[in-house]
Amino acid sequence: MKKSLKSILALLLAVVLGLSMVACSGGGETTTAAPSEAPETKGTEADTQAESQSGRHESSKDTIVIATANETPSLTSVEHNAVAGSYMNKLTFSTLFDTDTDLKVYPVLAESYEVSEDGLDWTIKIKQGVKFHNGMEMTSKDVVRSLKLCAESSNTATYGTAANCEALDDYTIKIHTDVPYSGMLYDLCHHGNDILPAELVDGGHNFNEAPIGTGPYKFVKWNLGESLEFEAFEDYFAGAPAIKHMIWRIIPEGSSRTIALEAGEIDVIIEVEANDITRLQEDDGIDVFVGTGTSHNFMLCNTEKAPFNNEEFRLACQCAIDKNACVQVGQNGFAMPCDSLLPIVFPGTTTDGMETFNVEAAKKHLEASGLKPEECTFNLVCSDDAKERLGVVIQDNLKNNLGITVNIERQDLATYLETSRIGDYQAALGGYTASSLLAYIKGVWHSSNINASNKTRTNDPQVDAWIEAYANSFDADEQAKIATELNTYLNQHCFQIPTYQGQVTRAYASNLKGFKVSPSGNHWWEECYFE
Repeated sequence: MKKSLKSILALLLAVVLGLSMVACSGGGETTTAAPSEAPETKGTEADTQAESQSGRHESSKDTIVIATANETPSLTSVEHNAVAGSYMNKLTFSTLFDTDTDLKVYPVLAESYEVSEDGLDWTIKIKQGVKFHNGMEMTSKDVVRSLKLCAESSNTATYGTAANCEALDDYTIKIHTDVPYSGMLYDLCHHGNDILPAELVDGGHNFNEAPIGTGPYKFVKWNLGESLEFEAFEDYFAGAPAIKHMIWRIIPEGSSRTIALEAGEIDVIIEVEANDITRLQEDDGIDVFVGTGTSHNFMLCNTEKAPFNNEEFRLACQCAIDKNACVQVGQNGFAMPCDSLLPIVFPGTTTDGMETFNVEAAKKHLEASGLKPEECTFNLVCSDDAKERLGVVIQDNLKNNLGITVNIERQDLATYLETSRIGDYQAALGGYTASSLLAYIKGVWHSSNINASNKTRTNDPQVDAWIEAYANSFDADEQAKIATELNTYLNQHCFQIPTYQGQVTRAYASNLKGFKVSPSGNHWWEECYFE
């Protein structure tokens, strides 16, 4: 069977040469992207289509079992910003637009769009005849209410840029912005802008207990801590899925996921145990994908709490941690060491201003901090096995190089997401996946996302100004210049400690066909079938 293995260099080449400017590892946040060039302003058709979803294949099996390490914190579209939650949202809900395997935008519930000459008004026509799971037809009223809901919810408000919208008729909406905004279409790809029935939203429906949308699968049941089950939506507007039943099993241990796939108990692993990739590649009944990924991973530092409110201490940690060891131990070599506060796969990003692994420099920074090693003990939160391995490397580096004690604290994903969101932690291992720099910098660094995805709690007017200038520009050269200035500044102040640039890995039974995954981890389960 054919195996797909792409190197990190392929990742860099693909992004730099052509990926359009979307959601972190399972223990991180999701996001979508923003285009790097201005859209056409008249009669623009959203015609970058995903592969045709008509003419489904027959499937030899009617049930697919998928293993994931992390349980979703919510089945709603707006009460989380986690990759684990976005996987569930993709099943039950749909957005106006989405990104394909090349990270280009294509219409889903949208039919077409136009942008005014001044770039302030977006007119979007939506598909007619689309049904929700409860049989109601989707109209502009549902779209407008859903876009406003995104902006009203703290977890997704940063993607609520379409909140100033109105229904022009049953199948047309208009979105107005006060200034030109280059990220509109990609914000509309985010799960926070999933389209829900307005009647249910206004009626207080519990979407966590019964997620009703227009997606390819209907929710069946959730066995907390164990599994989630779904069934095909036969009236799905793009054609009913070939695989009629779906089970997601929660298996936190990486080796257990591997054994379950080898034994035929499951069909797909979402988070492949890095130490088992080579072993799985040698199994003729299993296909392994290791390819282009945009996940940026780091040690989060709560800059409002000691000792991380001390810049010299953060710089000491940066210089004392061996990133090559982080990659080898934490990811078994399937990643790239990173010394930049922004993902280095995007135009304009740089390692300038960032000090690299240097124990002597680390000691000098610690001395400059005025802190003694015994005053710097901190807890490091990890939410899965891979992060815990990475945590052990950091623990060992800081103890041996600086005499600092690190206590590793294991939390489940939902707890980690909440404690890091509200700032109830000192340090944690996390990540953020984005296919554009705008999506990343807005989510991770803008002060408006404190108590959301800005988990370092960075509140710097200069940082905000750079981000807003980037968002308001449609000129790629200008954006790259802004990115370099911002990146250098972030590196110099080291608000968090970068560890590695990740890849997308998946393992699945070789008789599963139609399987696709994007660099941001998006799947199209409705196109899958068993041979």
